[in-house]
Amino acid sequence: MRPQERDAIAQSLTQQLEHLQQEVHALELQIKPVATQCSKTDPQRAELMQNQEILYKQYVLAKNRYNQLMKIQHHIDDQDYGLCEVCDEPIAIARLLLLPESKVCITCAEES
Repeated sequence: MRPQERDAIAQSLTQQLEHLQQEVHALELQIKPVATQCSKTDPQRAELMQNQEILYKQYVLAKNRYNQLMKIQHHIDDQDYGLCEVCDEPIAIARLLLLPESKVCITCAEES
């Protein structure tokens, strides 16, 4: 991988981390326990609980991706970063710009 490609991936990674950090923070503010003032059979409470569950799942996904990208940020200068774990061929730069955590090339991903 050429140094300018690695720099472009690092810049994209930084932008994605900043966006995810903002998303995680916003979701943390929205995740609050459902008020117990509503009765358990109240449809509004059920809807609130369902929305809360959706927000929590979004939070967990965003937090997990943030953690993955943080790990990648520490290993972006490793010699084997950007190589497919299956076929050892270089992963397309466009793929790494969108998904820096990609460990397999598109060909191997489609085969599995």
